Amino acid sequence: MKKRNFRIDFTEAEKNARKRDFEKDSETRFKAEELKKSLLEQLKELTGEDHFVGTSKDPFAGEPFNQTMHRNLDLLTRINYLTTAEESFLFRIQAYLEFKSNVIICREDKFKKKRKNVIEDEYELPKAATVSEIAEMIGKSRQKTSAIMNSLKEKEILLNPEGAGQIIENGRTVSPRTWIVNPYIMICAPRKNEVKLDKLTMRLFQHSLKNLKDKDGKKVNLPARFF
Repeated sequence: MKKRNFRIDFTEAEKNARKRDFEKDSETRFKAEELKKSLLEQLKELTGEDHFVGTSKDPFAGEPFNQTMHRNLDLLTRINYLTTAEESFLFRIQAYLEFKSNVIICREDKFKKKRKNVIEDEYELPKAATVSEIAEMIGKSRQKTSAIMNSLKEKEILLNPEGAGQIIENGRTVSPRTWIVNPYIMICAPRKNEVKLDKLTMRLFQHSLKNLKDKDGKKVNLPARFF
């Protein structure tokens, strides 16, 4: 009984300490804002010009990156779900995922600099990469790339839903296809507090990877399912 009371007291003490730290931080932030405001007003009186306080730029600001689902990838590794060639493909292709959709897009569109003051009517939809373009991007032959991608499709790591309309590809008229990487493995989108993935992408993969089995044929579940 004494041990249980000690834990309760410790929890309350910890809460009170955090509350004091928060209040202290709030007071510090308020004082800093007041000081900045005072200094800026003095500068304006001296120079007659408006001045602004800037902060040093975060070196990672605006730099595209992906997040790998570590526990899910660990499970796939333990059950030997992916071949070495498939793992190599996923490592190389992650540099070309579209933000929030996980669509594999062309290198040129992935790293195209955004124009300033672009109005909505001037928006250009990034081009989804074809198998031939993906092969060139990762430095593999089209034949090997196609085989790996089809294998990953069977394993529910990739999807290539057929789009509407017709396009010319390699001299043939075909239906457009978009290749998407399963976000349960890697995700190109912010994940702070909530998943900010494209809803269509989430719907496409919502029920994926639910029939995994280990080396002994026993069913296993992905450790992390966030939609």
